[in-house]
Amino acid sequence: MIYLRGIQTHNLKNIDLEIPLGALVCITGVSGSGKSSLAFDTLGQEARRRYFEVLRRTETHLPSVPAPPVREAHGLPPAVVLEQKIPRLSWRSTVGTFTRVLDFLRVLFAELGRVVCPECGQKTRPLSFAHILEELQALPEGSKLFVLAPLKRPNQETLRYLLGEGFSRFLFDDQIFDLTEEAPPKDIKQAFVLIDRLVINERCWFRLEEALRLASQLAGGVVRIRLLEKKDLIFTTEWRCPFCGKELDELSPEHFSFNHPLGACPKCKGLGKIEGEICPQCQGQRLSARASLVRLAGKTFSALGQSPLEELFSWLEELNFQGLEEKIFQGLKREIVERIKPLLDFGLGYLSLFHPGPLLSTGELQKIRIASLLGERLSGCLYVLDEPTLALPPEEKKHLLFFLRRLQAQGNTIVMVEHDPLLISAADFIVELGPGAGHQGGEIIFLGTPEELVRQTDTPTGAYLSGRQKIQRPERKISLKSTGREQIPDGALTVLCGPTGSGKSIFLQNLLKSHRNACLVTPAEGKGRESFVISFVGAFKALREFLAETKEARLLGLSPAHFSPFTQQGRCPGCKGKGKKSVKIPLLPPLDITCEECQGTGLTREALRVRYRGYNLYELLQMTVEEALPLFGKHPLLKARLSLLEEVGLGYLRLGQDIASLSGGERQRLRLVRFLISPQDRLLLFDLPTLGLHLADVARLLRLFDRLLEQGQTVVVADNHPVLVLLADHLIEIQKGETVWAGPPTKWLETRPFAKGYERYKSLVKRLKN
Repeated sequence: MIYLRGIQTHNLKNIDLEIPLGALVCITGVSGSGKSSLAFDTLGQEARRRYFEVLRRTETHLPSVPAPPVREAHGLPPAVVLEQKIPRLSWRSTVGTFTRVLDFLRVLFAELGRVVCPECGQKTRPLSFAHILEELQALPEGSKLFVLAPLKRPNQETLRYLLGEGFSRFLFDDQIFDLTEEAPPKDIKQAFVLIDRLVINERCWFRLEEALRLASQLAGGVVRIRLLEKKDLIFTTEWRCPFCGKELDELSPEHFSFNHPLGACPKCKGLGKIEGEICPQCQGQRLSARASLVRLAGKTFSALGQSPLEELFSWLEELNFQGLEEKIFQGLKREIVERIKPLLDFGLGYLSLFHPGPLLSTGELQKIRIASLLGERLSGCLYVLDEPTLALPPEEKKHLLFFLRRLQAQGNTIVMVEHDPLLISAADFIVELGPGAGHQGGEIIFLGTPEELVRQTDTPTGAYLSGRQKIQRPERKISLKSTGREQIPDGALTVLCGPTGSGKSIFLQNLLKSHRNACLVTPAEGKGRESFVISFVGAFKALREFLAETKEARLLGLSPAHFSPFTQQGRCPGCKGKGKKSVKIPLLPPLDITCEECQGTGLTREALRVRYRGYNLYELLQMTVEEALPLFGKHPLLKARLSLLEEVGLGYLRLGQDIASLSGGERQRLRLVRFLISPQDRLLLFDLPTLGLHLADVARLLRLFDRLLEQGQTVVVADNHPVLVLLADHLIEIQKGETVWAGPPTKWLETRPFAKGYERYKSLVKRLKN
């Protein structure tokens, strides 16, 4: 068991928790109830801290990880944390780099690839003496052979030198000459030093190895084995072409990396594009010409990197080698297959290793992140996952659950923050936090199995799972003037659904380009300290102006700019408005201490002297929306903005709370508040608006959408969330970038195969008749 006592992280109210090891655990609850505080800021943080502390006993250069506010903790294994934050991938990040498949494929090419000689076009690669001996051991016993060292430019001076070194027997134009007894021919076209003549048997191998080494030393790494009545075998032990003698550049895994100077195309620096156009030098293959000279079973590295994963997998399965090469291949193949197979099982076989990260859909990226965890084959770990079903349609959620069970079967404990009924019902153990958000949450309101939760109808999750509570939405009559691909009904909620990577986000982008009054909202992170809740809804300026008009401010000569930790006039000069200072300690991580000059407020002393009804600016920013509303009843703009925040369920937020500290659901509602503040005839486009939302939050989201529709705005959503799909006014199914169905959800459920997975969610919703 994992034991935690006295957890006080953020809004968690001194809670105790016991979690069974080796189980699939689901943490659920409304947005802002403390799920992330428990899962990531407590469980994940403390597990990582303890692991790092063990490592720091021998690796003292490692940084220390701060401990969360927990009184007691036991039984925590090392943690692997996968947060909800959608990473912003660069063009240097691809499917292959993200899954680490390219790391092993590069080694495979460096170890087993054949180099095409730029001079003669022959394929070759240097081999060890053990490797050459292994190939010769395959010859039949009794086979007779000559070990030869080729001479590139035979002349009398060279021959005299070799004779003086004890080499007397030579092969000139396929005839043996002993120079101690006869003179060499005058016109020599091909010459070899005859190092030794042997017969293959169990006693020849030591002598044969010595002959190979000597031949290699004489010929700069090249060795030729003459077999009677058979074709010669030609080997090289160094980076030299054994056919024409040209020296070759040494090959390393870095030659196949477009993120390394050795491998990247020098013109496009490994990006494959220059100002949006295909690179003329590498033709979009991203690698230097050196990499294109290497072949493995007839394939170049770039060709495999641009092939669909399913083709790469088949190619690997058909590939085979002998002896030492087979041992090398099998080890690397196992690592590659272990990482590709989960991607294929997840239906991502159409992607390639070179597929750029920025072009991945949210669902594709989510599946790749989960599949990558399985590919590492770890055991005895604590996996902490935030909403693993993000952006996935129902059928793909079933595959995800199968993956999580496989991860669990490897001996791991899975803790997931999740809201989907399928995952909640499949969990071994459930923790529900609540009952509300912010200071209204932070308590454990349920602990037990899914079966017990269904009977607990007084909790937000239990109410929906039991069917006692449903998400309701009235029918809205719509009319379509035409049936074009991008025909969207005015004043209605249109939902785009479809498999992962089908093109829903691209559909939104096309709408954005074709409509001048369109506005697109995508999953995004907060902007840090310069975005407070009050500033995000456009009310901070009004508050600063209000304070500047007070009698105290006028006497001190303070302007609105003096009431902000982000302006030169208002911020504390000691800490630059941060409220804390970073102290550097030798051999230790920096230590943050409270600024003595402003006592952590980040404001100047003059700004803090100004009070409104007994509160200075810092104290006002520490208030919740609910607490601040009564103070500003006579200020129209402040009252209106704060009332709107309370109306959408964000009354528990502090006015000065950083946007970056909010959950995904809280940030989503704040964005919607902005649209409600300035109503106009717009086309509002939302990509994955249900990110981080509980079913109760989805119900609130739909009510906000309806308010926007009532203002005359049109809403288009790209999301596979079952509630949005089933309660849409107009539904568009997209497959492989094309619209395959458009119309009301009720008819869609009756006709489309993709709709089958949504049937089980019908108990969550109720369509109200007008």
